[in-house]
Amino acid sequence: MSVIEEERVRGAVFKDINAEDEDQQPTVIESLCMNCYENGSTRLLLTKIPFFKEIIISSFSCPHCNWTNTEIQSAGRIQEQGVLYTLQVKTKEDMNREVVKSDSASTRIPQLDFEIPAFTQKGSLSTIEGLLDRAVVGLEQDQPIRKVFSSTSFLSFLRQRKKKMMKSLAMI
Repeated sequence: MSVIEEERVRGAVFKDINAEDEDQQPTVIESLCMNCYENGSTRLLLTKIPFFKEIIISSFSCPHCNWTNTEIQSAGRIQEQGVLYTLQVKTKEDMNREVVKSDSASTRIPQLDFEIPAFTQKGSLSTIEGLLDRAVVGLEQDQPIRKVFSSTSFLSFLRQRKKKMMKSLAMI
């Protein structure tokens, strides 16, 4: 299939994201909950974010244990070169900025001396604070094992740095 034919097919499947388009509804699929092993439902939406790329947004919810999970996956070709976005967090409101983070993106927060390497988190639509909270939850999962190998806790260090940063932002 040529590149032109591929673009025509993809254009019919992935539509630009638009709040007023009532035809663009997610597909709902019954699926297994990985938390309680009962049936829940997954909603899938194939869309394009203008000036960004084609994505698959999935959202799972279980009515039995109330477990939820959301994910964003790239559906387009992997770009040959990446893009660098820089956000200066100067106020507490900046921590509520929404970001689309692909699984191949790395996130660096120099003020916390912290980095989330590429391919360590799934793609997501979140806030800056949400990315931090998600990283903390991920670090907490293996914390007992880390304590065996290290006397200093990076997790408590990160929490203290985040708390200090949030406190300084509240004063601005």
